[in-house]
Formats: sequence, C-alpha cells, structure tokens
Amino acid sequence: MDRREPEVIFFPFRDDFTWEGVQTKIYKSPDNSWLGVLRNEIIKTDEIHYRYFEIQKGGYSTLEKHEHPHIVMALRGRGTVVAGAEIYEMAPFDVIHIPPWKPHQLLANRGDVFGFICVVPAKRDRPRKLTKQEVEELIKENPRLKDILRYNPA
Repeated sequence: MDRREPEVIFFPFRDDFTWEGVQTKIYKSPDNSWLGVLRNEIIKTDEIHYRYFEIQKGGYSTLEKHEHPHIVMALRGRGTVVAGAEIYEMAPFDVIHIPPWKPHQLLANRGDVFGFICVVPAKRDRPRKLTKQEVEELIKENPRLKDILRYNPA
C-alpha cells in the first residue's frame, strides 16, 4: 500500500497582505450583492480551503447563508460581522465561528480596509442570498441592522 505523506505547501507573506505565489482575485461573479472584495485562495486541500479576503473601505460581502460553517480571523483593519441578528465588531486577531445556515455579512464600514482569513470545508454547498422576507425578519429582530446591512434580496 502506497502511503505518501502530503506535500509541504509554503507561501511567503508579503508586507502588502499578499502571499508570494498566490493570485489575488475578485471575490465572486458580479451581481450587485457585494462591493470592493478581493480573495486570495492560499491553501486548498481535499479537506479545507484557507482563504484571505480583503474588503475595501465601505465595501461588503454578500448577505448570504449556506450549509457549511465558516471560521473567520481578522488580520487587517477593523470591520463588522453580522451573523443572524447579532452585530460583532472585529479587530485584528479576533475570531468568529459562523455556524451552518446562519445568515451573515462582513463589512468594512469602520473606516479601514478589513482583511481576514476564512476557513471553510473543501466540500460545501453554494451560498444562498436572503429573500426580502428573511432580511425583514432579521431587521425586526434587531432594528440596528437596517442601517448596517447591504443587500440585494434573492
């Protein structure tokens, strides 16, 4: 039986929050549900994807939900994470776990570029944007969300 050890993968960090040998890409296909987000897929194995995202000042990710969990660690600047009806202010090295099916959005609304590592399972479902009714329910639960969320309902 051939039991080979996995290959060591190394990408040196650069001072501009990029990694040598890792391509910076646009977050995902343009659909007016997000603004100013870049993605670096640092490590992709059969088990996990370890990615770095950067949201430019005033930008935001898609308000979405899905079956897979996220683990997010802030690395650069400060930002806001909405998870369900809760609002979390993140600073470098803060960590948040977003469980399956929890609606969430990450925003660079605190005057900084917001950069973070996001770890997700390699096998995962496609994100689903929230419906207008789901957004209204979140805002009803926490009225402060009305001024924070950025969305284009499904």
